[in-house]
Amino acid sequence: MLLIRSQVLAVLALLTIAPILSAQTRPKVAEGGVTYWSLLPSASEPEVTKEFNDPHWIYVQQDIVLKHDARLPADRHELLLWIPGTKPPNGKEPEPGHVIRGSSHNFCLMAASLGYHVIALSYPNHLSASSCNNEKDPEAFENFRMAIIQGGSSPHITVSRTDSIENRLIKLLQSLSKSAPNEAWDSFLNADGGIKWERIAVAGQSQGGGHSALIGIHHPVTRVICFGAPKDYSVALDKPAAWYLKPSATPKERFFAFNHEQDRQGCTPQHQIDNLKALKLDEFGQPTSVDGAKPPYSNAHILMTNYPGTKVDSQTAHGTMISPKNEALFGEVWRYMLTK
Repeated sequence: MLLIRSQVLAVLALLTIAPILSAQTRPKVAEGGVTYWSLLPSASEPEVTKEFNDPHWIYVQQDIVLKHDARLPADRHELLLWIPGTKPPNGKEPEPGHVIRGSSHNFCLMAASLGYHVIALSYPNHLSASSCNNEKDPEAFENFRMAIIQGGSSPHITVSRTDSIENRLIKLLQSLSKSAPNEAWDSFLNADGGIKWERIAVAGQSQGGGHSALIGIHHPVTRVICFGAPKDYSVALDKPAAWYLKPSATPKERFFAFNHEQDRQGCTPQHQIDNLKALKLDEFGQPTSVDGAKPPYSNAHILMTNYPGTKVDSQTAHGTMISPKNEALFGEVWRYMLTK
């Protein structure tokens, strides 16, 4: 009787745990040879703020990473860290059985198919860095972003170390190293448990693009890719944020930015160009339109579009460069920035 009772209790325990596990992670799916799945931040770091518990997304082309198929691109031994933009204030949780992958999905699939390990990271992205536009402190934008990247406080935001981009990435890599040890996720961590930035490419849209560029200033990454970014222009001081001018741990030839001529989110189109020139990306060529052009776009690092060539609203322009529906238009631009 005791044995039967124990077996019943064990089954009940499994039935209780199963919904929790299924809520934390989704089964792996294959698309175009790339395997991808999601994992809630709370699954790898239980102390994260539940308000910011949207899923991380993980992508890997196993025929490249595990089988080393000679017909495919080589394993780059690099992690592409995608950092999304500001979450809309009316952002809703998905309906049961539905999945929200985010606008970066097709870009992440491409990166994985080119030999990158890929993580699209969830983090506290409820407040835009544009909240610093009218600050007279030249360090305001950097302080805001570093509070999110490393954990800390600025006049506009406070983020715990637990909820920071760095800690969430570390905990996720540790979790993936245990659940998929053959995929070498631990190769992106140092022996002391810190992030091995020299093996990581950072990319992002809008706020995420600004975080990516600042990470590249502070750490020696393999490349920086910005979509609709960086937007840090001080209206109060009428000049680009001070951090653009700081010595960069990452050589500037590894920075790429892709923006829309009608994008006024966060700053004007001219201020956007001023920001990129402050980063000295114009040393690799003047802003270059990709419309009707083919790679290598004069080897420029400041790439522009005015698609569709007629007037569009600023919000539409802001997301045009990374939208999955525009992959046929801009897929070669993505590939250029991922591989040049």
